Amino acid sequence: MTPRTLKVANWLVLAVLVTVGFFWQGREFALGVLVGGLLAVVNFHLLHRTLRALLEGVPQASPEERGKAKAFFAFRQMMRFFVLVLLIFVLVRYEWVNVLGLLAGLSTVVFTLMLTAIHETIKLKHKEADPSHGTSHPLS
Repeated sequence: MTPRTLKVANWLVLAVLVTVGFFWQGREFALGVLVGGLLAVVNFHLLHRTLRALLEGVPQASPEERGKAKAFFAFRQMMRFFVLVLLIFVLVRYEWVNVLGLLAGLSTVVFTLMLTAIHETIKLKHKEADPSHGTSHPLS
């Protein structure tokens, strides 16, 4: 599965979670899911962009530049983590969102990855069970 497909799947999972949350628990819960999901999906997107930039730039860089690029990547990740923690703290501290909805929304990427893993496993099992794949020998 491509990163683009994962990003689209993240948005679809978030839409489903917000819709289910709205009809199951109401507007406040759905808002918490939406805010948490936005934080998670945007963070996932930024991680992808940063990691791709690092991996594309490192091969042609000198060893010293590679070390600096890795350190800068780690620094950016730590800063993004602390900003995320600060945002979550403010949202929870001032009760701007439903905490359980926020947690469900923050799990959007995890849900997407789990669904993707299940989907890929099912595809693999069907491919193994399909006799047209593999050798021409009927017993193999």
